Amino acid sequence: MTKKPLVIAMAMAFSSSVYATTAEHVTEFDEVLVSATRATEKASQTSRSVAVVNEEQLQELQPSSVAQALKNEANISVSNGPRASSQGVNIRGLGGQRVLQTIDGARQNTTSGHRGTYFIDPELLSSVEVLRGSASSLWGSGAIGGVVAQNTKSAHDFLEEEDTFGGYLKQAFETNGDRAKTSGAVYGLSETSTAGDIDWLLNGSYYDSNNIKVGNDQTLENSASEGSSGLAKFGWEPTDEQRLQLSARFSKVDELVPSNPATEVGSSVPLVKRKTSDQNVTLDYSFNPTANKLLDLNATLYWNGTDYDEDRITKNQIDSTTYDTLGFSINNRSTFGIVALSYGVDGYQDKIKTVRDDSGQTGQRPDNIDGETTVWGAFTRADVTVLDNVSVNAAVRYDSFKNTSNNLHQESDDSAFSPSVGLVWTTTDWLTLSAQFDQAFRAPSIEEMYSTGSHYCIPSIPGGFCNTFEINPDLNAEKAQNKEIKADLRFSELAGDDELAMTLSVFRNDVNDFIEQSASDPLMGVPGLEQKTSWNNVDEAKLTGFELSTRYRYGQTRMIVNYGQTEGKDKSDNDYLANIPAKKLAIDLSQTIMEGDMKLGTRFSYTAKQDQLPTSQPEAFDAYKLWDIYVAWEPAMGTFEGLRVDFSVENIGDEEYRQAWQTLYEQGRNFKLSARYSF
Repeated sequence: MTKKPLVIAMAMAFSSSVYATTAEHVTEFDEVLVSATRATEKASQTSRSVAVVNEEQLQELQPSSVAQALKNEANISVSNGPRASSQGVNIRGLGGQRVLQTIDGARQNTTSGHRGTYFIDPELLSSVEVLRGSASSLWGSGAIGGVVAQNTKSAHDFLEEEDTFGGYLKQAFETNGDRAKTSGAVYGLSETSTAGDIDWLLNGSYYDSNNIKVGNDQTLENSASEGSSGLAKFGWEPTDEQRLQLSARFSKVDELVPSNPATEVGSSVPLVKRKTSDQNVTLDYSFNPTANKLLDLNATLYWNGTDYDEDRITKNQIDSTTYDTLGFSINNRSTFGIVALSYGVDGYQDKIKTVRDDSGQTGQRPDNIDGETTVWGAFTRADVTVLDNVSVNAAVRYDSFKNTSNNLHQESDDSAFSPSVGLVWTTTDWLTLSAQFDQAFRAPSIEEMYSTGSHYCIPSIPGGFCNTFEINPDLNAEKAQNKEIKADLRFSELAGDDELAMTLSVFRNDVNDFIEQSASDPLMGVPGLEQKTSWNNVDEAKLTGFELSTRYRYGQTRMIVNYGQTEGKDKSDNDYLANIPAKKLAIDLSQTIMEGDMKLGTRFSYTAKQDQLPTSQPEAFDAYKLWDIYVAWEPAMGTFEGLRVDFSVENIGDEEYRQAWQTLYEQGRNFKLSARYSF
């Protein structure tokens, strides 16, 4: 890893200061975090590396998945191929269960084989916040790579002052896959002197799409899908200091896909008619009396339920998987002079049940799973203002977790401490330096510890040959230690009516006891040496890299430049690791015209050749370039007031490209058009 980018950034900062005789606070590019760091703070004031995609950006991108909404951010990439329902998020070379997902502060713990786990329609979101790097001291198990925090819309996001009722209807269409989507919402606010304020929102969507096309007009078979989603949210504020909120949401997706949607149908990948249903109910209470600095309370109770129903039509088998989570969180923040102390407890229980139909394949399918994971945690964090321009945050969290296999009558338990410490130094009005250390962990799942039965079979061998699962009740939790430094630069009036924000983070994340699926005794068909599959603690990884984000506004012209790179090596033999994304540069240039009613923009991204490969990978992944254009029109007044139209063309050159480590080629040229009318 080279530190030259930090030197360059510092040099740019000092040279810019020559022209900025009076630095002022930059507001447009300083988002307020509300979920990812579990504290309301500005991005420039946190010692962690964060990225925020707001509602305006979500409308311009018109993403089909949460992962697509993040594809242009530094050191964040889309995983699992072009099928939107299966796409995941990779942060600094880590993805899957190593990245924690939350919605409105509630953990989303569902994980099951090759199936998708990001269920929410971006249409229901007001923003997505990403915390890059380990965060177990905040969230506990799972956040060794980062956190994707999704925040849903509420009535307050839409209603202007003195408005009490409103709604919108939106229609969207994409040419690639003939994807049509209808969505809408109604919302209101009731203000009374006796019962307090009541706000409510009902939001929903439905889409239907055919097979998508990858570059050069090639059709990806079995990529059509249809789905619906809904959100209901009710808030009651009996006083200015209290809020009680109840929200419920659902998502349903029907599709005919390979059992592993990241690849194509094959002899060991049957075609599956999959119906995915995901539900959530969250009850949240907050109490923040302004006159009492010792009380800033938040309590959350939530339930998530996910069902995968699968008809393996090529095998004439019916499978099902049910995943339930019941969780809670109670935390408070007290201020004592220069010290702000946050503390609380939380816990959750995950339950998983599977039914694997072995009709026609007796003894050749995985056994059913009936298990549960129970986690209890307690945490505290102190934010101390040491000097007017120096602050320190220190946190520690304790988690106790237990996995129980009800059908095997086995259980295992463990515990983990997750400390963290951060330093923020506001050196001048335009430069803030920070350093952060986090220790994190990911507890093994029920599937990783207690899967049994057959993994796959090879019928061509006389009598058939099956690779069988072997339990590993001694599996250790994955552990990570992330260290990073960050420079945040903010300027205004460098050349008149302009603003500049630059953020550079340099990191090293050491991950030990990686949990990976591996095969033993690979001499297939030889009696006594049958192949087995189990999850084991293997690599000791070293992940190093940096990300640079620059945002500049001159009048109504805006430019965003994001660059990220990560290098992964096995510390035991210094060999490169697999699944590390290639270096990526993304540029977004836009111009607002017609007194702000219209925005014209273009995006360009370059992903470098990935040739940092383990010795087992013989061929590098090619570099590729992508170019998009977009237009947004939303008149502020006149005949068309309330109307918003978004149009974009993605992958204009119809580039045929494949991301590093992915099996499938990505989506080709795509024209997107949406129109929303608000009333």
